Amino acid sequence: MSKELALELSGIAKSFTGVKVLHEVDMQVKQGEIHGLVGENGAGKSTMMNIIGGVIDKEAGTMKVNGQPYEPKSPLSAADAGIAFVHQELNLFTNLTVAENMFIELFPKKMKAAIDYKQITKSAQDCIDEYELPVNPKDKVEALPAGVRQMVEISKGLMKNAKIMIFDEPTTSLSYREKEKLFKTLADLKKKGITIIYISHILEDVFELCDRITVLRDGNIIGTNKTEEITNNEIIKMMVGREINQVYPEIEKDIRDNVVFDVKHIHYKNKVKDVSLSIKEGEIVGLYGLMGAGRTELVKAVFGAEPMDKGDVYVNGKKIEHVCPEESIKNHVALVTEDRHHEGLLMNKPVKDNLVLVKLVDILKKFGVIDRSKETKFTNEIIKSLRIKVTDPTFQRANGLSGGNQQKVVFGKWVIKQPRVFILDEPTRGVDVGAKFEIYTIIANMAKNGSSVLMVSSEMEELMGTCDRILVMRDGCIVGELQDGDFDQETIAKLAL
Repeated sequence: MSKELALELSGIAKSFTGVKVLHEVDMQVKQGEIHGLVGENGAGKSTMMNIIGGVIDKEAGTMKVNGQPYEPKSPLSAADAGIAFVHQELNLFTNLTVAENMFIELFPKKMKAAIDYKQITKSAQDCIDEYELPVNPKDKVEALPAGVRQMVEISKGLMKNAKIMIFDEPTTSLSYREKEKLFKTLADLKKKGITIIYISHILEDVFELCDRITVLRDGNIIGTNKTEEITNNEIIKMMVGREINQVYPEIEKDIRDNVVFDVKHIHYKNKVKDVSLSIKEGEIVGLYGLMGAGRTELVKAVFGAEPMDKGDVYVNGKKIEHVCPEESIKNHVALVTEDRHHEGLLMNKPVKDNLVLVKLVDILKKFGVIDRSKETKFTNEIIKSLRIKVTDPTFQRANGLSGGNQQKVVFGKWVIKQPRVFILDEPTRGVDVGAKFEIYTIIANMAKNGSSVLMVSSEMEELMGTCDRILVMRDGCIVGELQDGDFDQETIAKLAL
């Protein structure tokens, strides 16, 4: 083996519940390079990285780190070998502080049993200052928004001074500014000789950052290429096994004159300040802003997931007197949440139970008995429509799916309900390029059939490709509005900043 290889995998195989997830995978990562790993949801990317990170055991094959045999028994032994893993699903204890989370694996101690809190607070503050995090070391993680938690997780990984760092979808909750800061950090790490494996569904980021790109499909390595020797379309074809000529669907729809969703003078804590907006029947309205602008807080407040301080919500001209999730669902309002693990899914329940969750009242027979034939029909339809990769929806639990397929289940449970108002908070977060097109198609078809859509996204191009109007939020207020035909990235960015 060449001495310049930091990591070498040979014949790595893994199965779950009898289903082969990785098929004798071979992969080589050079020292000091940023190596991209891409593939559809369920392709086996996270499984492969979990094996490298010591989270799960492989069934067959060998691994070498810097030419030496490598057999991690746990994440701690992987860390001892110089490997740090920043997971897609955050490994933070929400009831602990930022500082405690940063040192959870090895607390500095004054004596044998006494944690040196003064030292961890100082070290955490140094890290916070270095990466310019908007937090205090003593802040509880449960009080932080998703994007800030993501930065804490990334900073925790950077603190380990590892020789090989694995980043699994690190930008999913980051604002544009935070992403730029992360990219600069990764470039600096590369200059220091750190090897980086970068997993992402955002191909533009992969092409910008990575020296080489490996494509994984259905548990098999399809190929590895230098970034400058391959195109975006070629990577997509390798990922999905077919040509994808369009990113966004072309579906003709009519926007009617009647307003279906109307919110007036919404106030929530000091994060949403006197926001009013309306959406017509068949209209898709985008909501853009940087992290902390108040987008997620706004959509949670108008759905009732968080109690607003003041404001009114109307559906088809009828005021919802007590805005709460139950009343919103009764009035045919749906919310696809940003945080699928804690708010979108019952992680320990089967996929089928999650998909029919908001439609239970519609599939009951007499005496409250579930109509199993209807339940199976609805489940199978949505699994097929969204191409959810699941072995058996009756028995496989949501926590057994890949991150992207979990997001599809969150999306799918509301699609079944066919809502009049569809509120989407980062609906394609962690979803691969092929599935994104399918989700965009479903959103467009729902609008075509009369639903009104409010779509929050951190991806400006996504909003420009799917929406009829874009509203821009900053500091809890709507500061601008652009119509389709007038969309301009520079204008949107200036409004957001």
